Amino acid sequence: MTATLIAALPDVPAPVLVLAAGILVLLLAIACRRPGRESGTVAGAIIAAATLGLAFAGLWSPAPPHAADMARLFAADAWFAYGAGLILLSSGGILAMSWRQMAGERADEAHLLLLLGTLGAVVVAGSANAIAFFVGLETLSLSLLGLIAYRPRLPDAVEAAMKYLVLAGTSSAILLFGLALAYAETGDLRFTVPLAANPAEPALAMAATLLVLTGLFFKLSAAPFHLWLADVLDGAPTPVAAFIAVVSKIALFVALARYFAMTDLTGTAWPAQDLAIVAVLSMVGGNLLAFGQTKLKRLLAGSSIAHIGYLLVALLSAGPLGAGSAAFYLAAYAAATLGAFAALGAAPDQPDLAAWRGMFHRRPAVALALSIMLASLAGIPPAVGFFAKAYIVAAGMSAHRMLLLAALIVSSIIGLCYYLNVARVMMTPAPDTAAPAGAAASGTTVLLTALALATVLLGLFPGPLVQRTTALFRSAGPGGATLAASHDILYASTPPPRQRLLR
Repeated sequence: MTATLIAALPDVPAPVLVLAAGILVLLLAIACRRPGRESGTVAGAIIAAATLGLAFAGLWSPAPPHAADMARLFAADAWFAYGAGLILLSSGGILAMSWRQMAGERADEAHLLLLLGTLGAVVVAGSANAIAFFVGLETLSLSLLGLIAYRPRLPDAVEAAMKYLVLAGTSSAILLFGLALAYAETGDLRFTVPLAANPAEPALAMAATLLVLTGLFFKLSAAPFHLWLADVLDGAPTPVAAFIAVVSKIALFVALARYFAMTDLTGTAWPAQDLAIVAVLSMVGGNLLAFGQTKLKRLLAGSSIAHIGYLLVALLSAGPLGAGSAAFYLAAYAAATLGAFAALGAAPDQPDLAAWRGMFHRRPAVALALSIMLASLAGIPPAVGFFAKAYIVAAGMSAHRMLLLAALIVSSIIGLCYYLNVARVMMTPAPDTAAPAGAAASGTTVLLTALALATVLLGLFPGPLVQRTTALFRSAGPGGATLAASHDILYASTPPPRQRLLR
């Protein structure tokens, strides 16, 4: 048993090994002597080491496929490296944001849960096997449950944790049932749509795919499975809300793209039609949910749902621009959303929109940074979100996804209204009775400054990121790069023989 595990270690990506070893070190430190606030420094060092391990592991230059890849648990390819890099950088930013809010008697436990959630997200992003995917997903979900209820004195923290517990458990059960049906039909544990294996019973394979998608859409909070997100983000501490809206969404979208990597999504047949319906519902429903919200966390929850719809448009736009636009938009969304939550963390005692009146006069730096993030989410130049949306529009036009692009434009107009309304409120003179905004922690200030600069600079000079995201996917015929290209690194072109397990 031990020899088998040691032999399997070379196939495990470096970030997974580093994070797992670091979590064990922190557990030992907690068992021997509670490190308290020092655990934040240890957690930061572990995340930094995992990021360095990712950079020097050679994952950015994919190796050619070989037959042994069929049995691998992880797809250590460029698509995984890109997603894991975004996850680790976002987790590091959230750690900097939470330096003050998670300080206290149980700071070490909070940092341990943050590392466990990061490990689960990295495993989800790199899973090529259904078992590895589900284990990573549950690691992520259970750590989030503890983080949501970390501060039980918050009025809505326990309620948010209970809602997340019930819905996360239900969605996990649905997803696991779908994975079990797929295995029973195909005899294959690879994390991919079972219809790609030419099953003997296509109807059963279709049912398995629908169950898996239902569970994934619950986790992604894509419409119509999105109503839990606003309540959970509103009740959770701000750094935890940022973790849910950024880190978990990155991991799950990377996994969703890998799940469909061997499926043709260019036409209007199933499952492309179902994905298109979910994309439209998410874009329109998310923006309508955020429209008129009086709490900024709930507003950002609706925004997050809408941006999942935009990413699904990129996923459905197979062609020379589709894969690159999805990867580029993922980075733009992560920077802007994390920056928006960092701005909320800079004024933790003012969660309501009305409390931000006059913020340009009281805290001009925070107000300016939040305006930059909202401009990026709305797609207003020169922020990077403008180029990201234009990139998706170009990809959709090349793939002839006109109905999806019409929904994207209409929903973006709706979003423009509530994003600009936040800026209008911050420019409005504050009443004389307004409480002064407290000072932000140094970590939050540094993070907010870095993200604001990155959002503007990437919008002005998107070329390097475009080249990086395009290089993730090698040519796949005359159509150019597609998300399936990264999947070819793990799977050979000829599938192995299938054995149907259901009788």
